[in-house]
Amino acid sequence: MTDDELRTAFRRLSPWVNAAGVLIALFLIAPLLAILPIAFSADRYLTFPPSGLSMRWLTEVFSSPDWQAAFTQSLSTAGTATVIAVVAGTGAALALPRMRRGARLLRTAMLAPMVVPPLVLALGLYLAIDDLGGSAGIRTLILGQATLAAPLVCLSVSAGLAKVDPALSRAARSLGHGWPSVLLRVELPLVARSIAGSAVLSFGLCFDESVLSYYLSPPGEETLPTLLWLEAGQQASPAIAAVSTLVMGMAVALLGLMVLLTGTRSTTIPRRTRNARRMS
Repeated sequence: MTDDELRTAFRRLSPWVNAAGVLIALFLIAPLLAILPIAFSADRYLTFPPSGLSMRWLTEVFSSPDWQAAFTQSLSTAGTATVIAVVAGTGAALALPRMRRGARLLRTAMLAPMVVPPLVLALGLYLAIDDLGGSAGIRTLILGQATLAAPLVCLSVSAGLAKVDPALSRAARSLGHGWPSVLLRVELPLVARSIAGSAVLSFGLCFDESVLSYYLSPPGEETLPTLLWLEAGQQASPAIAAVSTLVMGMAVALLGLMVLLTGTRSTTIPRRTRNARRMS
């Protein structure tokens, strides 16, 4: 089959593919949209559709010390884990192209957490800390969240580095700049958007991580996902929907921020400049 025939076949299938995409999107979004009216329900229990609308549950969430403490704890752990993940992931992404030996091992080690179930990671961290004579706590949770987020940072920064023209680094070295100067003045500024976007994505992942939080959060220091899980098991009040709505709004805001930060920008030498350099 020729390229023209393939294009013609894809054009014929395009309406069906678009329709299937819309149906899949509705299937995924519909349950989330159903939570919104429940968050403003006047009922005492989770009912859909609600019999009336009220701001009661949102007010209760904002005035509850437990929800406030859980939200603050989630911000603290997710922020700290994001910093660790960005440093580790960016460092690995910058080191991989320069490594002659051990690059495959480092790449495998960085990407392994993406295929390991969070429950297995939580159990491994718990047993490792226990063997060392410690006890699982917030630091263990931060380590686990950073372990999950670091591969995303590594992949994002590696993709950003792949778009950078190697001639820029060679030109800086030819001008007498050492590797640290090239890294700080050339490479890092060119992948700053990739780093910022991966940091936003990592923060969202760490903030919403529920499995590690449930198994590693110490009593009295629960994160928001852990408290949501506990409240859902004890009482099915619309406060759960109110918190979920706030988390969804935060996720949408983070997604928009990530799109703004990761806007495309050319990091290659213009063609005219390259041609002029070759002619000279």
